Amino acid sequence: MNKEVLKLMLKPHKIVKHRKDIMDVINIVNISTFDLVKYSLELSMNNRFFNYINDIQETAIKSFQDPRLGGNIDFISCTIIYSIVRHIKPEIIVETGVGPGGSSAFILQALNDNKRGFLYSIDLPGNDAVVYPKLGKHFNIHVPEGWEVGWLIPPWLKERHRLIIGDSREELPKLMNELHTVDIFLHDSLHTDEHVLMEFNTVFPYTSRKGILLCDDVNEYWSLAFMKFCETKQIPYVVFNNRLGMANLSEDVRLV
Repeated sequence: MNKEVLKLMLKPHKIVKHRKDIMDVINIVNISTFDLVKYSLELSMNNRFFNYINDIQETAIKSFQDPRLGGNIDFISCTIIYSIVRHIKPEIIVETGVGPGGSSAFILQALNDNKRGFLYSIDLPGNDAVVYPKLGKHFNIHVPEGWEVGWLIPPWLKERHRLIIGDSREELPKLMNELHTVDIFLHDSLHTDEHVLMEFNTVFPYTSRKGILLCDDVNEYWSLAFMKFCETKQIPYVVFNNRLGMANLSEDVRLV
């Protein structure tokens, strides 16, 4: 069992803190509590997956020794993403923003466990360091010098992955024209209102009937554009832990 799960077991109040958010996820994704718990437990018992990620993280920290190294989606949000992928069983997932590949690794593990589906990722390395200081915002170093984008992804999961290096303003429209459809889309690239809206407006016409939209860093510090997009399109959505935005495009969403 991985150390993040052990931390939650030793401090159950942290789980209680997320109770309402988790219930919102259950309703918006239309997943049963039983299945959410089942998928979470299956993931937590995957020692090979977590041993690889923990070992390579420790190696990166020791070799790079820069406090700015980081910026991964938090563990509990990645567990939610994993469970969504296991539940929806998508054929095509598209994400923008890869960096170390934390969310990519969890998505690919879910696809591997589903025995179906493919992940397309678009990333523009180093763009944070160029844009965010101009906006007065902090940035993380996602990829240590000499390392590759997606360095957290276990090599045995890469057969279901295609990484595209480039600006999503150019690469995302080209990819959508190539794929014609997408079941799950995750925005985790440049968190400015303009860029968030550009990506969701680009992807929206191609989303399938069981489509799920995901967006990282949905809060006042980064951007609330995801919420504005969903409200404009009249799509039901929730924001988990003041960070992970989720919207369901299917017709059978049960909201409470």
